[in-house]
Amino acid sequence: MKMVQHCERCGASLSVGAPEGMCPVCLLMAGAEAAGLEHLAQRFGEQCVDKAAEHCPAAASDETAVDSPAIAGKPLLVMGDYELLAEIGHGGMGAVYRARQRSLNRIVAVKVMLGGQFASRAAMARFRAEAETAAQLQHPNIVAIHDVGEHDGLPFFSMDYVEGQDLAELTRRQPLSAQTAAGYVQAIAEATHYAHQQGVLHRDLKPSNVILD
Repeated sequence: MKMVQHCERCGASLSVGAPEGMCPVCLLMAGAEAAGLEHLAQRFGEQCVDKAAEHCPAAASDETAVDSPAIAGKPLLVMGDYELLAEIGHGGMGAVYRARQRSLNRIVAVKVMLGGQFASRAAMARFRAEAETAAQLQHPNIVAIHDVGEHDGLPFFSMDYVEGQDLAELTRRQPLSAQTAAGYVQAIAEATHYAHQQGVLHRDLKPSNVILD
């Protein structure tokens, strides 16, 4: 029997293995509060209401939800040159957002480390190492890294935004034809082989991490 986990802060349902037992929004807010970044914690509380309502049902009743900037078409949060528009995924180390890079007026993906300054030095080093390692890979089927930075204590890096669905979502709907499946396997194998040649091992290669454009 599968046990349902809940965010210890707001009570929202969590995926198995959620970091610190909290949803992404609450974890980011807790990290900002712990680091003494009250202004950032407030911005997450006020500007990320629609995401809090999605991940944290308890926040849906908050009166500020009516005036949520995200609902009005404004960014969830501005991090230097980047406007975070919508969360598109999260994992053990960070949350990934669809964002707009203002200086170049283009859509990118931005991965923000959960916890910010609240995280240990080792965790921050792993996060930066992930970005630096991925930035060394230049292959048409591997997402390219553009920028690495930090904003108000939150480490982040930007990368290509691939608009599409992941392989897990696609295969849940219906089986793939043999020809289509073989094509996907070939593309994934070629990209993985290239990474191996560069001395890089992807330790979390699974259908949900394969995005189809």
